[in-house]
Amino acid sequence: MTPDAITQQANADIGGYIMMKYGGVEGATLQTANAVSALGALAGVFAQAQARAMLASGALPQTQSSLVEAVTKDGARYYFGDAINACVLEGSRERPSFWNLAAAAAQDPEIGAKIDLNEIAAHTAHELGGPGFGVPRIDARYGLSEAPIAAVRAHALVLLERFKQINIDPANLMLAFGLVAQGLASFVAGEHKDVQVSVAMPRVEIVRLYMEAAVPMSKLDLRALGMVS
Repeated sequence: MTPDAITQQANADIGGYIMMKYGGVEGATLQTANAVSALGALAGVFAQAQARAMLASGALPQTQSSLVEAVTKDGARYYFGDAINACVLEGSRERPSFWNLAAAAAQDPEIGAKIDLNEIAAHTAHELGGPGFGVPRIDARYGLSEAPIAAVRAHALVLLERFKQINIDPANLMLAFGLVAQGLASFVAGEHKDVQVSVAMPRVEIVRLYMEAAVPMSKLDLRALGMVS
């Protein structure tokens, strides 16, 4: 799917913002794991925003399983369902999901066998409302120091305002985030000699971290984050 000019602008804005916030420009060291986790986390929350917009427009069907609310004992609300899955995990050629695009960053035809999306989704549901929810399971040597939820709270509203300014079609959000995921990977993997990195990450582990952050963050209550009224 070829992105239109506005989606290309969103792609550039997201990528530039992540590089600015996590290093990689003007001699600053790119904090690789934090940058990857943040991008995945933001893709997750905007996957739900895309799903809601596509349900509202009729681009995705309204069924009992399209969007399902879960409330934990402390009263926190989370969202699951086919519409979110269509945006973060199970897209189509015409409307790719974040996974469809981010997986290409691995440059590995066996990536689907190496990253178990069903297991990540099951783990997310199992940890809902607990201390393990939204905590990426990656090797400590990569130096992840920022939780995905912290990245969402720091950056989601900034990007949301930018998306409103350029008037992006919400149905194209995953296309924009997925293309950033592909481009960011080469920097995180240490393939640009002019960009210093904290730790060069293997491409498969980059994609794994994208999804470990994106899947749980796609379940958050957008109202609690201030992203919808």
